[in-house]
Amino acid sequence: MAARASTRVSIAWSGADPIEDTDTLVLTIDGYSLDLRVFVSGPDEGKIDWSTVAHVGEVEGSTKENPILKWDHIIDSRPPTDMPDQGKFETLPNGDVIEIGIMHNPKTNLYEDYVETWRRMKLPSSSPYVVLESQEEGVQAYLGRVGEHALGLAKSKDEEYCAWRDRLESGEWKRICEFGSAVEKLLPRLPSDLPVEWSKGETVHLNGDSKWTVKTVGKL
Repeated sequence: MAARASTRVSIAWSGADPIEDTDTLVLTIDGYSLDLRVFVSGPDEGKIDWSTVAHVGEVEGSTKENPILKWDHIIDSRPPTDMPDQGKFETLPNGDVIEIGIMHNPKTNLYEDYVETWRRMKLPSSSPYVVLESQEEGVQAYLGRVGEHALGLAKSKDEEYCAWRDRLESGEWKRICEFGSAVEKLLPRLPSDLPVEWSKGETVHLNGDSKWTVKTVGKL
């Protein structure tokens, strides 16, 4: 599949019971990963837990049955760490997927074993997908869509992280959440219907003068 949308069901750190205190959406599109995780409980409710845009690919030892994937971050809402972002995947009998690996736990400031459970969202056949990139004036920004799900993620030259999440309802985009003082300037909305003339490598305009490069576009 060239594109998919996933939500996280739970995470378990260092063998502890699984929890889920975020609303997480990950769009995996033709080698790109756009990821936004927002706390829905606890002292940081309503804030970003973690958000990234990354190139994603398989690493040595990966198999069709048990892929091992690595994410090379392009932008990141968290400070960089020395630990590679990679995990091994296994499909459960109910169709959910578990990811097993080691990563930095910001709550303990330690590198810990983790097990995440992911659920693939159902998508109608012929759902559109797209990734757009903008690197104007020292800003790295990305827009991604898979079916009715869309993310806008950007990091400005002063290190501010901006993000939004939209869902298509009755032919119109509904804003689920947004973050950052420059979000409207850096991250315009996607059109509800992808223009048929958009093609990979083309420069397109959003909101007038906003220039974006089409990194990939198509239908499932």
